[in-house]
Amino acid sequence: MPRRRRLSLDFDGLAQWKAFAKRRWKFLLFCLILSTLLEVFLFNLPFWQTLSASPSFEVLSSSNTQGLVMDSKKDAGAAGWNAAAPQVSIDLSSSHPIKYVQLIGAPGAKDGNGMQFRVESFLPGSDEAHPSNYWQLLNPSCPGSLYINASGTYKRILVQVRTDVGKPFAFYGAVINPRVPFDASPLRILLMLLVVILAVFLGPASPLYKMGLSLKSSFQISLIILSTLLLMAFYAGIWYIFEARRIYVGDAGGAPYELYDELAKSLLHGRVWLDLPVNPHLLALKNPYEPAARAKITGGGPIFWDCAFFKGKYYCYFGVIPALLLFIPYSLITGGKSLPTPAAVLLFALLDIFSLTLLIFKAARSHLKDCSPASCLLVEWISVIGCGLFFEVFQADTYAVPITCSIFFTFFGLWCWEMSKREKKGMPHVNSWWAFFGSLFMAANLGSRPQFEIASILAVAVFWRSVFKDRSLFSKKSILPSIFICLPYFIVFPLLFAYNHARFGSPFNFGNDYQLTTFDVTREKWPKMGTLSIVYYYLFEPASLQAAFPFVMEPLPDLQVWQWEGPWIGGLFSALAPGFSFAFLAPWAFSRRRKADTVSVLKDKGYGAFSARREMVSFMGFTLLWTILAVLADSYLAGLMQHYVSDFGAPLALIFACSSLVVLSMSSSNPKYSQWGYLLRLLLFSALLYSLLFHFFACFVNAGSGDIFNQVPRLYFHVKSWFLFLN
Repeated sequence: MPRRRRLSLDFDGLAQWKAFAKRRWKFLLFCLILSTLLEVFLFNLPFWQTLSASPSFEVLSSSNTQGLVMDSKKDAGAAGWNAAAPQVSIDLSSSHPIKYVQLIGAPGAKDGNGMQFRVESFLPGSDEAHPSNYWQLLNPSCPGSLYINASGTYKRILVQVRTDVGKPFAFYGAVINPRVPFDASPLRILLMLLVVILAVFLGPASPLYKMGLSLKSSFQISLIILSTLLLMAFYAGIWYIFEARRIYVGDAGGAPYELYDELAKSLLHGRVWLDLPVNPHLLALKNPYEPAARAKITGGGPIFWDCAFFKGKYYCYFGVIPALLLFIPYSLITGGKSLPTPAAVLLFALLDIFSLTLLIFKAARSHLKDCSPASCLLVEWISVIGCGLFFEVFQADTYAVPITCSIFFTFFGLWCWEMSKREKKGMPHVNSWWAFFGSLFMAANLGSRPQFEIASILAVAVFWRSVFKDRSLFSKKSILPSIFICLPYFIVFPLLFAYNHARFGSPFNFGNDYQLTTFDVTREKWPKMGTLSIVYYYLFEPASLQAAFPFVMEPLPDLQVWQWEGPWIGGLFSALAPGFSFAFLAPWAFSRRRKADTVSVLKDKGYGAFSARREMVSFMGFTLLWTILAVLADSYLAGLMQHYVSDFGAPLALIFACSSLVVLSMSSSNPKYSQWGYLLRLLLFSALLYSLLFHFFACFVNAGSGDIFNQVPRLYFHVKSWFLFLN
């Protein structure tokens, strides 16, 4: 009998897939045709424009360049040219309008870091050049970067190339109006296929929005699994193509990149300090935390910054639990091998996606009467992008390990708490083991990323009804669940405090006060006046966009007062995840005026029609408190840095998910709001596509120690060549 039921479910699932394909095949075909046209004709427009071009080669010499000196000691073809000044100007003329120019690099030219170019044009009959585009990057070792779009309007142009003094200019010729080859980029095709898949399944007209959520449907279960795997594959692809697994982030002899591996080795050998060599000159300093004093040290070995330094030993001030959870078991299983930091970040990021998927669908099934699977999937994609995972996976350094680990602890812990609320003999009941593991994961945040420990206050909203209504917690009839839900905090916290005491002599000192960083942590205090300005940058600073690749610019924050400032690309609501702005619909949706409308989409669990509404409002209220505390703590104690977005991006993702799912349910079930349903879905889907594209191109911004232009130039110029028709 069970086998027949399983077969029936499978056949039902196949039937639903066929029905879905029957309804969406025309739209799918349209999207595929449009993508093909974009690939063949738009992104390869230079190929079609130069198909009948008549290329002309011109040797670069002192007669047509300014600031160029030939190296007479070596052959010009092998050694290239040397720039006598940081800028070289190449004067090119043609009898036909110049559309494209191809620079020809000298054989063996490889070093092109820091080289830039710009085109200036001459009006007919004028000898005064006018800039016609932005300064852009090039690299002689990447042939695709040597094609220059000269607009095709003028017959005489000036190509200006910047390079450092003493570096080889590396170009001996130029081709005017070359024939640009056809390029079918696999990466570009995959990205367009991703957009097509999202449009087919999550576009505003998808029939999945008219379907009720049912986790017993094999069609919906397979859809959720495929969507989650696609989201994981997207992040794994970002991790792979940007070579996070190989890029070294940090100065040689500076911050130890594999810090968690060093910590794991120390713990396995019974030490709480890191086995790193200590420079004797550092020991001799009266105040080793002063950067100016450390900068004067010469010889004696490296000084490792971004470690805690206390009484002559190095310590890891990052949370210890990721080392216990991942790095030590990996070393034991593999016989002493080291787990690479980027691999740990990717693994935690995939677990973050998995846990957030579980949490969203569990919450939707438990608290909403009528919610579509497409709404949950759309909210899931936007939430994952907005909670800051993209940058953590792209950078994949030591700083990302505790952050991604705590995101997993928090989302998975909340899911366990939700799973603990059961019924037993028709009465509300809290399952002891689910409650225990939920609290265990939440308590573990203190040993990973302490900012996420604030999320434990959500237990008040999650279990409010259990404590004060049905008495399934903290009552005589619920002694065991009450003990189990509190026990992890009494286990984890004392162990972490003992670990701190063994290192720094105080249970409450995690090592932040002893950092070797860019300022003196023992003397310099953050100015309180700068806190609100950093909050503005974290949440609301607009994106800085430009018309040339990579289309995203690094804004220049003006903090007014000194505070730590890392590479930055824009605020969470205004640049990184504009979809999160829909969280501001929560006051509208849960206002007294719409109380009845909100209640109509929430499940009544036997405590009155408005009890479910109060429960969700309280949950969002406590989550908002978590958000405010996290963003204020980061703004005051840590400064401005892209890594810290996850600290408040994760709770904002929960607020966004709650408010958006309620509003989407109201728009699909309430005729009063159904006219706004399509527009709402369109705006959310557009916000998702924007976030994906913004984050992708932001990876190419030439900022920070892990910028792609210097680290992976072939990828940078491969993607830049997609937009040759624009530049």
